[in-house]
Amino acid sequence: MMFCTSTVFPQLNSGSFEDMVSDFYAASDNPEKAFTIAKNYLAKAKEVNDVAEIISAYELFVTHFSHTPKAISYTDSIILLTKNTKLDNYPAEGYLLKGTQLYYNSKYNDALTNFATANDLALAANNIGQQISIKHYIGLLKNVSEERKEALQIFQQNIQFIRKNAFEKKDPEQYLKSLLALADSYNKNRVLDSAEIVHQRGIKASLQHSNKYLYPFFLTSHGVLSYYKENYNRGIDSLLKASDFLSSEEKVLCANYLYIYKCLDKLGKNEEGIMYLSKVDSIYKKKPKVIFQAKEAYEFLNKEYKNANNAEKQLAAIEKLLAVDEIITKKYQNLGKEIVQKYETPLMISEKVELLNEKEELITQLQDKNFLSQKVVIVLIILSIILCVIIFYFFRRNAINKKRFIALMEEYNQKKVQKEKEKGAQEEKVNEEKAAIVLSADKESIGLSEDIVAPILVKLKKFEDAHRYTKKNYTLTKLAKELDTNSTYLSKIINMTKGMNFAKYMNEIRIDYAIAQLKENKRFRSYTIKAIALEVGFNNAQSFSIAFHKKTGINPSYFLKQLENQD
Repeated sequence: MMFCTSTVFPQLNSGSFEDMVSDFYAASDNPEKAFTIAKNYLAKAKEVNDVAEIISAYELFVTHFSHTPKAISYTDSIILLTKNTKLDNYPAEGYLLKGTQLYYNSKYNDALTNFATANDLALAANNIGQQISIKHYIGLLKNVSEERKEALQIFQQNIQFIRKNAFEKKDPEQYLKSLLALADSYNKNRVLDSAEIVHQRGIKASLQHSNKYLYPFFLTSHGVLSYYKENYNRGIDSLLKASDFLSSEEKVLCANYLYIYKCLDKLGKNEEGIMYLSKVDSIYKKKPKVIFQAKEAYEFLNKEYKNANNAEKQLAAIEKLLAVDEIITKKYQNLGKEIVQKYETPLMISEKVELLNEKEELITQLQDKNFLSQKVVIVLIILSIILCVIIFYFFRRNAINKKRFIALMEEYNQKKVQKEKEKGAQEEKVNEEKAAIVLSADKESIGLSEDIVAPILVKLKKFEDAHRYTKKNYTLTKLAKELDTNSTYLSKIINMTKGMNFAKYMNEIRIDYAIAQLKENKRFRSYTIKAIALEVGFNNAQSFSIAFHKKTGINPSYFLKQLENQD
């Protein structure tokens, strides 16, 4: 990136680099002015060919564009410029800055790679400050991958290390970052009394800082703590105050909205809470990096609309939830394993040299004694492969069953809406007209007159509406007698109008009835599979289960479990 040093910046050489840095931070509320100062700084540094100052200029640009993809490009410039130099802190600082900006842009795996590189360099240079910062972000990544206990240990060690080396004064900003991370980690691990102590310490320290550094973030974390302590009004107050400062911090802002919703939900103010979930949805449409917060919001929206019997909005929430879940599964499911491979193993190499040597000795001893034969190893490998296949099959089957369950619920909701539309005084007339239409199209195939078919179809509809099919041992002959016709006519009509034979027809309507009862009637769900089968007209649990799976693709036991999970 090249800048003109004479025509664009006529006052280029006025003021020292230190003055320009002061001016840059003083213009934090004027982005255009701050950007111009950074350009002037870079041009002046290039004019005097001072590598250290050029790096400082790039760091100003990283600060200016922080949390955006553009900041990442300036960290690349720092890495490229310092890769083959012997400057203090570099290129480790460049990789650390890049990892940080990648983290802010939700590129977690790429961030981890850069933190691992920075960590190797910091260890080699014995740079304590960089090691503290790297461990801090590794702890944050641990939280992303839901490894909360491991994250808490990292933050506790960091605080101890900072105090031991008097880093509170050397780097007060990093100290406040570590306090905030520790307070948040205590929240996540529900160590609430410790969280309260750290929050009070952090809020006090941030207010004493000249810029009240991280004060709104401590308010946010304290609001979360209040929620866990069941002080919901205090939680809402802290979260709303924090949100006023966090318009550009989309992730934290979305997290605030989620906890405000949770507090309102506990207070029974669900309609007001839905408004905050909708705000998360709006932010996600513009800022995909809040995907984890969006997933949680869609889960809550799904629950709310289900409780409100709003099928249309519930369906929209489910579709959004499935979409974000698929993205998360593809992008972030291996993050925990990646952290171990790229960070923890290199970090511990120097501490485990002796253990590795002992391990080699033990392997040699075991080989000498033939403790493990080659055949045993082969068997273990085969068993491992079989286990992996079983695990893969289990998860794949579970994913397929989940999709089938959701599809079944969508179909059920659609049928329910359709049935409500068809209710009314004209229902019998509508059914007769439908019968006439079917007959007109297929009378040659049926081989029966309209006068015979239409009344039978109407009676068949009444048979379905009255749920008489729930009686056991219904035969074609018995039903024909009830409908004042003969079994030949009835069989032909069912085959042509329903597209299936009598046995399948009875199974289908019984299964539909079972699904409706299980969905709407909680008492029905408390029955055993056998009791449900008998209740809807089957002779035994086995025939019911077979018919249920054939129609839906899932077992009744799985269907029941998913219904319970939705409540």
